[in-house]
Amino acid sequence: MYRLLKILACIVILALSSALLIHRNAEADGTMGLDVVGYNHTDHDIGDFSVNSEAGSYVGKHEQHGFSCCVSLPAKYSPGMTVTVTWTDEYNKNPQIRAVPVPPFKPKDTGVFAVHFLRNGDIKVFITDLVIISNPDYQLKGDEARM
Repeated sequence: MYRLLKILACIVILALSSALLIHRNAEADGTMGLDVVGYNHTDHDIGDFSVNSEAGSYVGKHEQHGFSCCVSLPAKYSPGMTVTVTWTDEYNKNPQIRAVPVPPFKPKDTGVFAVHFLRNGDIKVFITDLVIISNPDYQLKGDEARM
């Protein structure tokens, strides 16, 4: 039991050290690395998706998919900022691509990069420290937020 606790403590220390190193490097070059989480509000599976050719994965219909590492973005918001989202259908066919505007964000919002595939065909993205879309402070509201 003691050995298991010691191993777990080492893993936690390594993870925290890595996070601090990534954060320090992000500040040095003006970029930040964010985990990507996908939300599929549609009636069809998404076979695969990515943001700026990085991260992403499969997202089932009406589901949130776990976190994929990582997408690199400027650490400071600038007007007109966009990302390129690519995705395929449930059979990993019919690739599509779209430039999606990134709404303004603040340094405190830099938890994850959320990609929402909406029922009307739109895609919305957010840099946020919130991952539960039922949170009243989440950026996506009303019928759009319904899974």
